[in-house]
Amino acid sequence: MKPLPPYAAAKRELVMSIVCMAVITFQAIYVAPTSLTTAIVIFVIFQSIGVLMLRHYIRKIKALKED
Repeated sequence: MKPLPPYAAAKRELVMSIVCMAVITFQAIYVAPTSLTTAIVIFVIFQSIGVLMLRHYIRKIKALKED
């Protein structure tokens, strides 16, 4: 299997981050009926990590696009 070019790899990582954020949102909604506090903590912590990852990959894609 040949490696992806850096731009394609960064785009794939960006999409995977978005999918991961969607899964975490679903899990928080699934947990919410049993423990609202736990659901809020899960949502806030993992979504803030997801936002940081998105910002990183967007910057990476912009930098690779300029090259």
